Formats: sequence, C-alpha cells, structure tokens
Amino acid sequence: MLSEEQIKKYGEDGYLLLENLFSEAEIGRCVSEFEKVASVDSPELIRESESGEVRGHHGAHLTVPFFDRLVRVRRLLEPARQVLGSPVYVHQFKINAKRALVGEVWEWHQDFLFWKEEDGMPEPRAVNFGIFLDDVTEFNGPLMVVPGSHREDLYDADPVGEGTWESTLAARLRYRISAGTLADSTRGSRIVAPKGKRGSVLMFDCTILHASTANMSPHDRRMLFVSYNSTDNPLSEVPRPRPEFVAARDFSPLAEVVHGSSLLDP
Repeated sequence: MLSEEQIKKYGEDGYLLLENLFSEAEIGRCVSEFEKVASVDSPELIRESESGEVRGHHGAHLTVPFFDRLVRVRRLLEPARQVLGSPVYVHQFKINAKRALVGEVWEWHQDFLFWKEEDGMPEPRAVNFGIFLDDVTEFNGPLMVVPGSHREDLYDADPVGEGTWESTLAARLRYRISAGTLADSTRGSRIVAPKGKRGSVLMFDCTILHASTANMSPHDRRMLFVSYNSTDNPLSEVPRPRPEFVAARDFSPLAEVVHGSSLLDP
C-alpha cells in the first residue's frame, strides 16, 4: 500500500520507484518463465529489426499460471487501485528483453495515445508497473521519463506505418514523439532515468512521456510491464481491435490471489 506521501509524489511527478518489491527468488522465477516463452516462435513474440533477437513478448499472463498469479498480488493491485480509485483489470502484459549489446531503443511516446487510438480506451485511467528483472544501470538502456509530462494534454504524434497491430509494437513506433515536442515538454522539467536493483518496480502514469536507449552493456536489461486499467474505463469498439494478448477486452475486476508471503508459495 502506498503512503500519502508516495501518492502525492506520484501525482506530481507521474512516476514512483518502489525498491525491492519482489524477492530474488521471485524475480528468478519471472526470468525463467520468460525465457521459456521467448524460446518458442509465436505471434506474441516481437523481434529486433536488425538482429532478429527477441525484443519482447506479450500476454504471457494468459498462458503462464505464475504470471497470472503475479498480476493479482496485493503488492501491485493495491497501489493500482489507490491511484485509479477503482477496481482494475490487466489491459496489457509484456516483457521487454533489451538484450546485451543488441537491445534497440524504444522511441519517445505516451502509452495512452496508443491505447486511445488503437484500442478505444476512453480516458487515461491506467497505470503501468515496470518490474526490473535485471539490475537497471545507466549503461543498459534504462527507461527514461519526463517528470510532470503526464499533467499536460496529449502531445502531437503523427502516425507512421501501415496501421497494422504489428506496426504499433515495432522499433519505429507508430505514435512516436518528435524532437520539437520533446524539447517543449522538457522546458521547466528534465529527463530522468530511474535505476535500481532487480526486484524493484517503476510505477508510472499512462500519459507520461517515456523512452529507452539502446543497451550498450554486456548484460541484459529485461523488464516486465503490467498495465492496469480502471474497470470504470472499458474499451470501446474499434474497427480492427488488436489481439487479446496485446490489448485485453475482458474488463472483469481482478481478485487478489491467496498465497503466503511469496509468489512461490502454494
């Protein structure tokens, strides 16, 4: 549960770093389960455009029981419900691989712009949790954010690509932010790159501007992202809905799992 001070800071900055939220054993299980699904070719896999290495995987909570439990733990659900003021469901679940020396950039963008235009999400009543599966340093492509940018209107982003759901996940993002727009957003603000040990969690608003650089280190920088949407904010119908493993259309509120102090407990 977040303290009043944490809720205030999240509201002001649009992000919050929660250190040591998951144990080494829990993170180890996350990594092993991810590497299993990443080793099997499937539509859920996204690959780097140059190297062909795995870039990410979507929707593993729909097929892997451990990840289904993960999205239902109180450590994530309660902060999500606190900042959104309602029950929640998982809109999106993904793991970004960011492999050593070959992990490419994620361009500057706002998640809600994708969710609004592609999925029919009415309001920005969603929150992201990025779980560090590896230590995040200044060298291995940390997530960068512009504090306070979530309090502005949606930024302009001219869509590129063919309009397929695959184009919304490619290295050249369909709704990327221009250099001029980024410069405007950082006037009076700054760019920060929260870093920490594996097991830490970066909680951030769905409208905050964010990006990540290439991984120039000899170590992977894997991150697991759970995006919760308010059950009061269900998606509207769209002409070409993205697959369920990319954008869920089951708006049932999540119930907490019953287990011991660890996700590894029965």
